[in-house]
Amino acid sequence: MNPVASEQDDQSELAIEVLNQYLNYLQTHDQESCHGLRVVNPELKKLMACLDSLERLAPDNEHSVREKQSPGPEEATLLLSKTHSARPFPHQAIEFGNYELLEELGRGGMGVVYKARQKDLNRIVALKTILSNQFASEEEVRRFYLEAQAAGRLQHPHIVPIHEVGQHLGQHYFTMDYISGGSLANHRAKQLSETAQTDFYQVASLMLQVSQAVQYLHSKDIIHRDLKPSNILIDENGMAHVTDFGLAKIFDVLHTDSADEARTQSGMIVGTPGYMSPEQAAGQLADISARSDIFCLGTILYELLTGVSPFKQNSPLDSLVYVIEGEPPLPHTHNARIPYHLELICLKCLEKDPDLRYQTAGELADDLEHFIAGEPIQAQPAGFLQKFQRWFRRQPALVSRLSAIFLATGIIQTVYSTQGVDLNYHLKMMTIFGLWASLALVFQWGLDHGKNKVKVRFCWVAADVSLLTGLLVLADSPIGILLIGYPLLIVSAGLFFYVRLVLFTTALSLLAFSVLVLLRPELTELWQYPVIYGMVLAILGMITAYQIYRLRVLSRYYELRRPER
Repeated sequence: MNPVASEQDDQSELAIEVLNQYLNYLQTHDQESCHGLRVVNPELKKLMACLDSLERLAPDNEHSVREKQSPGPEEATLLLSKTHSARPFPHQAIEFGNYELLEELGRGGMGVVYKARQKDLNRIVALKTILSNQFASEEEVRRFYLEAQAAGRLQHPHIVPIHEVGQHLGQHYFTMDYISGGSLANHRAKQLSETAQTDFYQVASLMLQVSQAVQYLHSKDIIHRDLKPSNILIDENGMAHVTDFGLAKIFDVLHTDSADEARTQSGMIVGTPGYMSPEQAAGQLADISARSDIFCLGTILYELLTGVSPFKQNSPLDSLVYVIEGEPPLPHTHNARIPYHLELICLKCLEKDPDLRYQTAGELADDLEHFIAGEPIQAQPAGFLQKFQRWFRRQPALVSRLSAIFLATGIIQTVYSTQGVDLNYHLKMMTIFGLWASLALVFQWGLDHGKNKVKVRFCWVAADVSLLTGLLVLADSPIGILLIGYPLLIVSAGLFFYVRLVLFTTALSLLAFSVLVLLRPELTELWQYPVIYGMVLAILGMITAYQIYRLRVLSRYYELRRPER
């Protein structure tokens, strides 16, 4: 028997069962229960709407007869309660087996979390269901139960415990402690972040609790892989609790004997752009380790200290690229009151090289404890090479231009000193390089502090092309090798992942080369060479722009398909 067909048949039977139950509620005018089924089964809303329309068209004689009959006391009470208590969700509880769904707390990549009341024990819990409900694939169900199993075997004061795993009307769910304070991503957490900017020991204490919880996870051979503010819950006493193990990597197989399942489990592409480690963002699954979680803890600490997410950009693609290649501004540039040693701890977590980070979450917890106690910490200031690397990742456009300018000026100065070329020519060339370096500093300041960064990039590209053309006009013959500057500018414009900027650079380079051909007659001695060179510039620009366009399309597709988090 085809397992795919069998699975589809099971899903269809579950859907029919839910629709039959919905029809029964319609015919008994139980609007509250109808609304509850619509909430927990969003993929069936269209079919339910059809049933609504058919029920309105159906004759109501049978209902009229029932109204004329004298109901018994219990029946009358039941009808009265259904008539007067029907209010739209979330203002009215929705029946879900042994639970009443009170409100939706949020939804992640795989599930929806509700605030619920467990009726038999009369307690408030958090109830999580699969986002795709009855139409969840076998892999989604397996991952859902894997999350429940992973969290269910953990007992730690800073990890949200699991209470019950079950199924109701084909809907898989599990329940866990309800943390009333919300997460670090909500409004109350922002208030915490604002007050914490003057109480950095509160931040260190909070991150100490999270680090201890993560160290406990690692001791159980579990890597979270999706640590972010929304997965850190804060209770009414200000204590932190780690939750959401839907993307956790578990090194031993829970209740399975299949090696294939273990490999699938550890090979999932996981994480949230802007909050994942560089090895996750680069898809280097074999390199994901406990140190990947430490990088994520560094992003949370950075955000708590500064109120700004260090790597989050306007699109998933930009976030991924920035995680891999970029370097956020130093925390004290956002808030000069941040303690120096706490900044060192944060920067050590955010090292691109896993070998330079804390090797365990326990080491991070120890350093946070030392900071709170006023004792020496393990994290040390970066050396010259590390500082240069961070500077290059933080301001790559500026560093690359300044490096090229200093190299060129050094060569020109060496030639002038050894060969004694014309002083006037030497001064003109050095003036152009000096102006180029000064403009690079000005444009970098505009990128860092200006509101319209796109215009700054266009102006920077225009200045680069203009100064390169001026340099080529003044340079002594032959200038053939120097013409490589235009292709380099086109390719470097592609590093911003902006199609219009690449096309603008290409068009401007073609125009500048045309002017150069008019001013340097020797370039037209063989007329076909300038034509071929111009065609190469145009083709290079189109290829670069097209590749960026493809990446942008994939990024938008991912953003549209990604569930709300």
